[in-house]
Amino acid sequence: MKYLKYITNGALFALLLAGCSDDLDNKPVVLPVSGDEIEFGAASGGFTDVNPESRTIYDVPAGSTFDNYQLLNIKWQYGIDQVRVYCPEGADGFRTADYTVKEATDASSGTSTGFLVKNGETGVRWGDTGETHNFYAFYSLGKIDEGLQTGTTVKATIPTGQEGGELKTYNNKGEEDENGTFKVITPDMTFCMMAGKGTWNPGTDKNVALTFKPIVTVLDVLVNGPSDVEFMNIVSISVRSKSGKNIVGTFSYDVKSGKYDFSATDGSNTATSIATVQTVINGNPVKLEKGHQLNVKFFLLPRGLDYYIKDDLVVSVFTEGGVVYNKTISGTGTTSSGEAGDGILEAGLITRIKTPELGGQEANNWMSQIPDNVLFSQLSLPGTKNSFAYNVDNSFNPNSGISRFYQALPPLGINATAENSTQFDEGVRVFDVQLNLTRDSRTATPVVYAGGANVVPQITLEDVLTTLNGKIHPNSKPAKPVTECAVVFLNFVNGASQGGTSSVSTWLSAVMNALDSWNQSNSGILTTFDANTTMLDMRGKIAVIFNLENSDNLPSGSAPVNYITGLSTSVQNTSIVDATFNSGAGVRIQNLHQCNNPNFESTEAGDFGYREEGIGLVPYFITKANYDDPSVSCNLIETKETLMKQINSEIASSAGNLYINDLSGFCVTANEESTGYETFEYKEWSSILGVYDWRPLGSNRWDDGHYYDYQKVRALPTDEYSGAQDGDRYLRNYNNVGRSYSDLGNGGNTCLFAEIFNAKAVNEYSSLVGSLRQPLGIVLMNFAGVGSVTTNSGNYQVQGIRLPGLIMMNNFMFPLKTGTTKAESSSKVSYSKGGDLWD
Repeated sequence: MKYLKYITNGALFALLLAGCSDDLDNKPVVLPVSGDEIEFGAASGGFTDVNPESRTIYDVPAGSTFDNYQLLNIKWQYGIDQVRVYCPEGADGFRTADYTVKEATDASSGTSTGFLVKNGETGVRWGDTGETHNFYAFYSLGKIDEGLQTGTTVKATIPTGQEGGELKTYNNKGEEDENGTFKVITPDMTFCMMAGKGTWNPGTDKNVALTFKPIVTVLDVLVNGPSDVEFMNIVSISVRSKSGKNIVGTFSYDVKSGKYDFSATDGSNTATSIATVQTVINGNPVKLEKGHQLNVKFFLLPRGLDYYIKDDLVVSVFTEGGVVYNKTISGTGTTSSGEAGDGILEAGLITRIKTPELGGQEANNWMSQIPDNVLFSQLSLPGTKNSFAYNVDNSFNPNSGISRFYQALPPLGINATAENSTQFDEGVRVFDVQLNLTRDSRTATPVVYAGGANVVPQITLEDVLTTLNGKIHPNSKPAKPVTECAVVFLNFVNGASQGGTSSVSTWLSAVMNALDSWNQSNSGILTTFDANTTMLDMRGKIAVIFNLENSDNLPSGSAPVNYITGLSTSVQNTSIVDATFNSGAGVRIQNLHQCNNPNFESTEAGDFGYREEGIGLVPYFITKANYDDPSVSCNLIETKETLMKQINSEIASSAGNLYINDLSGFCVTANEESTGYETFEYKEWSSILGVYDWRPLGSNRWDDGHYYDYQKVRALPTDEYSGAQDGDRYLRNYNNVGRSYSDLGNGGNTCLFAEIFNAKAVNEYSSLVGSLRQPLGIVLMNFAGVGSVTTNSGNYQVQGIRLPGLIMMNNFMFPLKTGTTKAESSSKVSYSKGGDLWD
C-alpha cells in the first residue's frame, strides 16, 4: 500500500491533515471521490525577519528574550481563525467555501494539529478526480472585501487605525508577569494576511495540504520609556510616510500569480500614509514608566523592497496632552548607496525598530503628523470654551454660587503667574473668546471679557493674537519647522456690566480696526478657510471667526476673517442649531449649556423645582416646558449627551458643513441667576390690613428656595374666595405681566458639570473604533488641559487631558479626505541608525 509523508517547509506554513493515529508518517492512501467534500488540515509555524512563516499569535521562543528575539513563534487560535478556500477545478456550485481552524489532539502522544471545519452547510467539493486540482486560500476571512469565489484574486483592506487587543505585561523571558517591564498591546492578527496554495494530483491521497505565506509587511516597534520623568501616558503609536506614500489601504492580490494591484488605494482621495495603534485600554492610556518598554506591531501594504525608501518612514509616539515624539526609520536593509539601514521592509517580512528613550520634546506638535494634503475641515480639533476665564472665587459655594466660566489653565499664558503650562501646550487649537470694548466708540480697544467682567490685568485682542502667534512660531534653536495653527472665535459683549451699551455695529467696527492694525504688522498670519483648505494651507496661520447672531452687520476691513451668522447664543438650545459660514457652507452646532444639577436631592416633591428620580435640581426653563408639554425630558444632561451623539452621526453622512460640538455647560445651583426665573404679580391676604395686598411687579419669589418652581406658581388660583387666611396667595394676570429671565444662568456649577459630562464624552469617543471612526469637527469644552480642578468645596475630576487627547488621536485612526495639495514632509530632520535622540 502507498504511504504519504507530510513535511512542513521551514520558510512556509502548511495546513496539514489532522490525524489521531500514533503514526502520522505512515497513513494509507485514500483516494477522493468526485462530488465528495475535500478535507484540509492545519499546523503552527514561526515568523522571522529573514524567513517568515505564517502565524496568528506571536510569542517569544525558548532561549530568546524580548530584548533580543529574532524569531517569533506563531500559533493558530483554534476555533477563532477563519480562511476562505477556492478551487477552480471543484464541482460546479461548490468551488468556494469558508472554514474555521479547529484543533485535533493525539491522545497517545499528547501532540495536537489543526484541521479546517466548514462554516456553512457545504464545503469545497471534488470535481473530476482524473484532473489536477489547484487550491487557493486566504487568511483572514474577516478582512476579505471580495474575491476567491469566482476567481483567484482577493481584495482586502489594511486600515489606518489598527485597534489593538489586550495590554499584557511580560518579563524579559517572554513570560507573562505583572511585575515585568515589557508591556505589549496584543495585535489584531486578522491584519496579518496570508495567501495559501495547494495542488492535488490524480492518484494521490484525498487529504490536501495548503501551504500559506504571509503577504503583508510587518513593523515591530519597541518604545523605550522616559528618561527624565517617572512615567508618561501613551495614547497611540503611529508609523507614517513623510513623503505621503500610501502604506495602508485597499489592495488586490492574485493568489495564483502572486501579483499585487494597489490602484484602489493609490487612486483614492484619502490620506493612507499613516497607520496607528491606539494604546488606550478601557478608556485609559498606557502608563509607560522609566525603564519599561512598550511593544506594538504594524501591518502595512505588501509593497516591494524599492517602495520603502531611506528616511521616509517615521515612528511617532503620541503622549497624552498632544506631544509627539518622532523617530525616522533610517531606511531599508541596504540603501542604493550601500549604507546599512534599520532593517528590511518588504512584503511578508517583519522588521524590528527600537526607539530612543522618551524625553526632551517640549513643544506641543501634534499637527505635525497630519499630512499636508488633508482637508482642514476633516480634522478633529480640541477647543476651549470661554477662554481666559480661569479663576474661581475662593468663597464659591457649589450649592448656590455662580462659578461663571472657570478654567484651570490659561489658554496662552497671558498674565499667568503660577501656571507653567497652557491649554495650547496641552494640544488645544481652538479658542473661544468674549470681547468687550473699553469705551463705546469705533476707536475703542477690544479687551477680553470673562466670568462676568473684563479680565484683570487687561488683555487686549492684540495680546491674544500676538501670544498665540508666538506659540505657533516658537523661537527654538535650532529652528524647527512650523507645523501648528489655531482657530479663534470672537464673541460680542455689549459691555453693560462695564457701564457701556455697545451696539453690535460699534463692537464689530472696533474689533475689525484692531484686526486690521495687527494684520498689517503680522502679514500672512491671519487667514480664511473653506471646504477646500488643506493642512498645508493652515500651517503657521490663525483663522479668526466672528460669531454673529444675524447678518445685519458683517465684518468689513482689510484683514482676512471668517464669520458665522445665525448663531443662537441661548444657553437653552435643546436641539442642534443651524447657522451659516461665510463660505456659504452650513454650520451645525450643539451648544446646550444650562443643565440640571443631579447633586441636589429633594425630600419633598415641591423642593427645588420639578424633578424626577435621580435628576435633581432642574432649571426654570425646562420645568416650564415640562409643565406645558409633559413629553419634554427634565434630564438636560441626558439631552445634551443625545445631541452630542447626534452631531457625531451627522458628520459621518454629511459633507461640506462646519461642525461645532460644544461640550461646555453648567449645572444650575440654588440661585436665580443660575436657574432663571419669571416675574409675576400676586396678592396675599393680610389679616392685619384686612385686604388682599398686591405685591409690586417684579416680585419673583414665593419664599426662599422656591423661585424656580414654575408649577407651584401656575397652580395658584386667580380668583379671591371668602374665608381667606394669612398667607393665602393668588396669582394676578400671569400671562400679561412680568418678563422672562429664563435665559439667565451663564455659570452655575461648571465644575460639577464638567466632571459629569466630560466623562460621558470620554466614553463616547473611546467607543469609536474601526468603521465608527470619523471626523469630530471642532469640539469645545471647559477645563481643557487639566485632569482635575480644586475649589474650596472639593476636587472635581474633569477629564481635561484625556478628552482632548482622544480628540487629537482620532485624526490618526482612519483615512482622512485629501485635497489637491501635494503631501510634503512636515519634518525634514532625519535620524541616523545608532543615534539616541528623537527627531
